[in-house]
Amino acid sequence: MKPLILRGKLLEFLRDLYPEGADERTIVGVFYEYHTYDDIIESLAYLADKGYAERKEVPHPYKSVERIRIYKIAPPGIDLMDGTTTDPAVTIIPEGK
Repeated sequence: MKPLILRGKLLEFLRDLYPEGADERTIVGVFYEYHTYDDIIESLAYLADKGYAERKEVPHPYKSVERIRIYKIAPPGIDLMDGTTTDPAVTIIPEGK
């Protein structure tokens, strides 16, 4: 699957969780069966850099030296999912197709 479609699927996943987010490990676990780790991380970074998702680092609750990245869909990402805006670099496949 091309990164364009993966980006759309990641946004769809985050949209389903809204207003909550998900940690990076959980997201990778959901998509790892069909995508490489690097593709998932690069697509998440792209979505955050474009403002479609928010990325926040928080301390790990049990390991003081580790940090956890949390991703949450941002308002521009919701607009993209709802079809009020478009981006040729993110493919949104309508439900039921």
